[in-house]
Amino acid sequence: MESEVIPINPTIIRVMRVLRIARVLKLLKMAKGIRALLDTVMQALPQVGNLGLLFFLLFFIFAALGVELFGRLECTDDYPCQGLGEHAHFRNFGMAFLTLFRVATGDNWNGIMKDTLRENCDPSSECIRNCCVSPVIAPLYFVVFVLMAQFVLVNVVVAVLMKHLEESHKHMDDDIEIDAEIERQLAAEIAHSVRKKGRDRRREARKQEEIKQASHRKLIKMSSLPANFIFRFSDDAEGK
Repeated sequence: MESEVIPINPTIIRVMRVLRIARVLKLLKMAKGIRALLDTVMQALPQVGNLGLLFFLLFFIFAALGVELFGRLECTDDYPCQGLGEHAHFRNFGMAFLTLFRVATGDNWNGIMKDTLRENCDPSSECIRNCCVSPVIAPLYFVVFVLMAQFVLVNVVVAVLMKHLEESHKHMDDDIEIDAEIERQLAAEIAHSVRKKGRDRRREARKQEEIKQASHRKLIKMSSLPANFIFRFSDDAEGK
């Protein structure tokens, strides 16, 4: 009988080999600093999520404005562009959103702004060729967006993470102090218990010693009688 061979895609094997990198995550158990940082990020996710919605709203507004203001800009041999091109333009909303993300990262945003500041262009709404906007609106648009995206919102996100990280360190310090206080109290209770047991043992030993001494005195008293001592009852006692 011929054995059936199940074909296996070698890509799956390569992916499984790559997944072995996940073993590095075991090191997080030993790296307390990284673990605390990840816990801080997880705790800050609700506030960071709200800031993410604010980011999306900012991008949405400026993308809509960008389509309205710069949607007719074209890059040709007669009107070359430094930043705008096939993968960065404002002709539709989706690409405008991605272009703004590129601007937010600081990738040649000044070149994109220069492309909107063309000389001898037509700023009218009925423009057909070499269209542009007012030389005042274009720099104002990009400067405001860069200030909001790069310097305000990003710093707010960092501030939120730093605040939660500081609170996490404070809680860790408080836990360490509480554990130390509990250990001190346990040590004090153990020492008190040991001293109390020692006092009880010494007290019991003194009682046993007193009992031995008392019995020894009785024996000495009884043995101190003369050898010819005869105990006799009186006549009255005999008559009774």
